[in-house]
Amino acid sequence: MPEEEAPSGASSREARVFFSLALAALIGFLAFVGRGILIPVVFAGFASFLIYTLKETIKKGPIVGRFLPNWLCYLFAFAAIASILLFFAEIIRDNVEKLIAEAPLYEARLRNLTHGAIDAIEAGGLVPADFAASVDQLRQNALSLIQPLLGQIGGSARSITANFVTVFLYTAFLLIERGRIFKKIALLSADERQRRVVDETIGDIGAMVREYITVKSAVNLVMAIAGYLILRLLGVDFPGFWALLLFVLNFIPIIGAVIAVAAPALLALVEPEGGARLALLTLALLFAVEQVMSSAIEPRLVGRSLNLSPLVILFALALWGALWGFAGLLLAVPITVTIMIVMTQFQPTRPIAILMSDSGEIAPIKRPAT
Repeated sequence: MPEEEAPSGASSREARVFFSLALAALIGFLAFVGRGILIPVVFAGFASFLIYTLKETIKKGPIVGRFLPNWLCYLFAFAAIASILLFFAEIIRDNVEKLIAEAPLYEARLRNLTHGAIDAIEAGGLVPADFAASVDQLRQNALSLIQPLLGQIGGSARSITANFVTVFLYTAFLLIERGRIFKKIALLSADERQRRVVDETIGDIGAMVREYITVKSAVNLVMAIAGYLILRLLGVDFPGFWALLLFVLNFIPIIGAVIAVAAPALLALVEPEGGARLALLTLALLFAVEQVMSSAIEPRLVGRSLNLSPLVILFALALWGALWGFAGLLLAVPITVTIMIVMTQFQPTRPIAILMSDSGEIAPIKRPAT
């Protein structure tokens, strides 16, 4: 009878919710415990997407691309990405060590500037004395964090360069196993038509993820080149390092962009030949470049269907940052976008993807199972 089936249906839904939450908790626990193994694998996964996209670009080249075998196109693409990563690693190694070595000089100048500003505020009677004392205490606490923060940056940089070989090997084997992995996933279904649908769906999901990662990387690279030219022209110290920071931190929405723009402006303020004028000019030009790329160009290239809700972005940053630290902050949005793209391609999970999206507009199902 219908009256007797309702409690059973409600119980079934509650059981599904419980098992879903338990599975999410288990995945989070495994991600935290196995972060030393999983982080290089995830980085390698995104690197393999870039290499595959570059390989396809070379293959479609107008002159000799169509005559080159796949393995040679892969080799050229792999060499290009590896060279870029080695170049980045060299920038990190040189600039971070120099920045840490010269940090006491910059810190002393920053202390003098902020102390002078506090004294001027107190002398002018612009704010109550108690408030000025509180601001001065806050200033001292903030400045005391500079050296530990630089030490963490140096440790992270050394960790990234140390794991380069591991990421390199994972990327190579992922590219080698790429076709076989997809075939094995398709073979999980016994029905031939269902296998074809699964295979086509995986291909479509891979294409959409590649589009996001490739476009985001290209936009960040253009932003980094523009930032390097600006900093070089203005004479700000360590332009290569700050350009790399622009490239990397713009994978972290909101927070990353603020830090990437504010950090070189702060250095321009405290360096020996700098000052307020240079700092404001640096801040204005970098902010203009960041706004043009992130607000005008990137949305046109990526499309609204890949956008995430700001609340989801903040939650993803908090979650992955807690699980994987700085690497989690870098990977939070690419991972979340990938999860949302996968969810858009399956009818049962499309409501979750709609809630995760910014406007509620998500990509259509490319290969509906009929």
